[in-house]
Amino acid sequence: MPSSEPGPRAGPRISFVVASLFAGFLFAGSATVLLGVMLPRLAAQYHLSDSSSGTFLMIQYATCASGALLVRQRLMMTLALGYLLMAAAAVALLPAPRVLAAPMIGLFGLGLGMAMTSTSVWIGRRFTSSRGSALSLLNFCWSGGASLCPLIVARLPVRFSLTEICIPVALLGAAFAALALPARNLSPARGPAPSAGPSTAAPLPLVALFSGIAFLYVGVEAAVGNWMSTYAVRTVSWNFPKSSLAAACFWGALLAGRGLTPLALRLLTETTLHLLSMVAACFAILLLLSAHSAAGLVTGACTCGLSLAPLYPLTIALFLERAGEARNVGWVFATAGYGGAALSWCTGVVSAAVHSLRAGLFVTLAAALVMLGLSLQMVSSMGRKLPSAS
Repeated sequence: MPSSEPGPRAGPRISFVVASLFAGFLFAGSATVLLGVMLPRLAAQYHLSDSSSGTFLMIQYATCASGALLVRQRLMMTLALGYLLMAAAAVALLPAPRVLAAPMIGLFGLGLGMAMTSTSVWIGRRFTSSRGSALSLLNFCWSGGASLCPLIVARLPVRFSLTEICIPVALLGAAFAALALPARNLSPARGPAPSAGPSTAAPLPLVALFSGIAFLYVGVEAAVGNWMSTYAVRTVSWNFPKSSLAAACFWGALLAGRGLTPLALRLLTETTLHLLSMVAACFAILLLLSAHSAAGLVTGACTCGLSLAPLYPLTIALFLERAGEARNVGWVFATAGYGGAALSWCTGVVSAAVHSLRAGLFVTLAAALVMLGLSLQMVSSMGRKLPSAS
């Protein structure tokens, strides 16, 4: 975790708040990938088609994106409310999972989006001089949770009860909300708190460019991660526990990549690392799609995770560097979530239409190639000093 820079607000309270935010992101990572990891088992238990499974994924990511739009200036308040909504959705799902699945997944996603966006913006505004590293470490925690989730789910009994999932999720959501509420009025600013005057808006070309990159990145990450367990079952005929380990390989590689990103930034600029990672991601997805053996599947999963790892935190860091305190930063986070919804759903629809999940996952390759083009445009725009919000 990056050390807090000196300032009048530095102290044990800030240190505790920062630590709780990083811990909360660990939980958020597990919560984000939980539905995708559970898909093979849920599909078998409730007789879901790939199209139906993709619809549930779309609901979670679309509402998660909408939650990002609800984040304004009171970041800690929206963060606490987000975790409370996640807890409420988990509890409400217990009595009637078949009837309440769609609306409660939606409520869960809404809270998740509020919590994650509030955390990212708070940390990005707190560590202004080391934003890229701070956000990379924050997303390292997210990836840690995403990596742990498949390993925990793999240990569930064959005839599991939703209670074994929903109760721990509800308790953790309530706990992180309780940690955030006492700091609900705490500003991330290091100096005097910013005035309550009207804030500026980031320029539309800036928002559009970074929104496009974020949309495609989260779409690719979500589609590959959410469908990895199912892809493993169909590609190498693995059972559910082994298929969960395939997902763990992907998220574990993403975790390792996020941990290595701050070290790489000592040698490379943020824009250079972003572009190199984007090129590597395109080749990694091709490797995953060509897998026909267990070794090829694991290699493809790990390579995808490593190459994708730096992209999201660097995208957000580069955007916040240009946007500053602009009031419309939530649009980039929201658009990113909609990418997760759209590409996860499109993968399921294509798979159901042609009866091949491998064909469905070609959606991610197409998205990665478009993202590479936008990344090149981003590097060019940075060179031309695209106007900032200040």
